[in-house]
Amino acid sequence: MTTTPTPTRPPEAPRINPRIRERLIEVRREAGRRRLRILLVVSSVICTGGITFLTVTSPLLDVDRIEVVGAQHTTAAQLRAASGVHVHDHLVFVDTGAATRHLEQLPWVERATVKRDFPGTLKIAVVEYSAAAYVRVGGGVILVASNGHVIARARAAPAGAVEVRGVRRPPNVGELLAPPDAAGLVGRLPAALARQIDAVDVGGSGVALHVTRGGRILLGSTEDLDAKAASALAVLELRGGRPFAYIDVSTPDRPTSHD
Repeated sequence: MTTTPTPTRPPEAPRINPRIRERLIEVRREAGRRRLRILLVVSSVICTGGITFLTVTSPLLDVDRIEVVGAQHTTAAQLRAASGVHVHDHLVFVDTGAATRHLEQLPWVERATVKRDFPGTLKIAVVEYSAAAYVRVGGGVILVASNGHVIARARAAPAGAVEVRGVRRPPNVGELLAPPDAAGLVGRLPAALARQIDAVDVGGSGVALHVTRGGRILLGSTEDLDAKAASALAVLELRGGRPFAYIDVSTPDRPTSHD
């Protein structure tokens, strides 16, 4: 007689505490959520970077126009060339600071501003010097701003500019007059005295003012100019309209006059 073997049961898996099992499930879910967040962040960075790259390199943001305002003695073409910016340069990458510095190296330009105007315009605005004085040279004059900066050569002096005489070496365009404050000296005088002056002489040991009706006012240095101007006006008033050779106000509290 044959005996049938009894089947062997597989060993039962150990039972996991329900709380532990729930915690394991939660840990797996949290790890999945963390991976999803990382994936979303990486995808966003890639998309943002791609959009930014496409935006800043897009031809839609090229320089299409360079607008110029404020120029009278310098042409728009000269200003555009001096700025170093060209049509089709990328507007975002234009170095506005460098362009401003280049523009302010032009003889007539006192101040310049360069601004972007999206989507495709670069705006250049300049303030030009005005000629406060002039120096006679062969064939014409050189024009000088009030700060002593030499602006340009011209055939004739402009109205309202004061002649500076006695300059030892006429400066070139773009250089400074020596002494530089001679150019703006009359503009610093009281109006009652300034309108009587037609020239500044720097050729002697000090600075002298030429009076339109004749005679000179000796300032010495240009220090204490307010006191010297007040002293000169007081002497002129005392003299009335009588002619004189010079009035010395180099020591303003002790002025002297000579016929």
